[in-house]
Amino acid sequence: MRLDRQFQQHKAAILTLCEEVFSHGRVLQGPEVTALEKQLAIAMGTQHAIAVGSATDALFFALISAGMQPGDRVAVPAMTFIATVSPVIRAGGTPVFVDAGIDYQPDITKTVQLVETGSVEAVVMAHLYGQMFDITPLAEACKSNNVLLIEDAAQAIGATLNESKPGEKSAAAILSFDPMKIAGAFGSGGAVVTNDSQIRKRVNRLRYHGRDENRTYQELGYNSQMASIQAAIVEFKIQHLDEWTKRRQQIARLYKSELETVSNIILPREISGSNHVFHKFVINAGDKRNRLRDHLKQAGIETMIHYGSSLDSEPLFSKYVTARSSFTKAERISREAISLPIYPELTDLEVSYICEQITNFKW
Repeated sequence: MRLDRQFQQHKAAILTLCEEVFSHGRVLQGPEVTALEKQLAIAMGTQHAIAVGSATDALFFALISAGMQPGDRVAVPAMTFIATVSPVIRAGGTPVFVDAGIDYQPDITKTVQLVETGSVEAVVMAHLYGQMFDITPLAEACKSNNVLLIEDAAQAIGATLNESKPGEKSAAAILSFDPMKIAGAFGSGGAVVTNDSQIRKRVNRLRYHGRDENRTYQELGYNSQMASIQAAIVEFKIQHLDEWTKRRQQIARLYKSELETVSNIILPREISGSNHVFHKFVINAGDKRNRLRDHLKQAGIETMIHYGSSLDSEPLFSKYVTARSSFTKAERISREAISLPIYPELTDLEVSYICEQITNFKW
């Protein structure tokens, strides 16, 4: 990501938004936050959107507001960012890890088995890298077995599958406005989107010390307000979401066309009927991943590893993993996947240069 380029292109508009917030003085939970929530609900096709301080808080709030209880077992992906799982522990739950399936997504078949055998009381599934995957069989299994389903759509704002959006088939979905996200703040922020008015009501309370609409403190809450400036910036970026998504998709097509002859890598696959927003462009370079990354670094190309270890191998989660557990696909992805630069301000010449360096690498 190059937020500096984005700022230079939209400097006047962004500074104007900041000046407006400073002028009215409501720097926390100001009118910009309400405006953003309305826009998010429209963009995501849900009845409600509640902005909070981070996506990590959003997931924690969604879980406990939707009925998760301390001691509940929660199915979670082994291949994802830690914030998909840490809120489960924060809420007093026990994570039950699921190996990766196809397209870097969680193994839905194994997750459905956990649901149908009564092995979990809740499920958190993540749509990784900008592609929404089909949760229909999982959603149906959860509904039939009275199991809570929450979607982590932190990387999938704007993504659809057969016109369906995150939050449509689950109790709630969470969004992230981390600076590296498609619609990133210049700081932190997140949101819960849901069609459940009771979830909306409780998340509203939890984000500010448990206070209700009558300014009465009903329960122990938290301080997870969104800054008005960040809300204004995120709303501005969501207005450009379609435009920037199309540019990301153009870049992804250029990558694919120039790299399709490189037999040593596996390019990202787009699921049929999917609107892949390419939050990340992740390729699999096998056992040469680290050498390729060093080669690109020497050529002035920054890459990232998402993610350098599967969560089952992290010390934080060691007590939740048994010796019989196997996460071979997630562990292989952590050794072989590499994320290439992708952001709307990346030029075609820069993409071609990156592809040239990959093609000329001594495979």
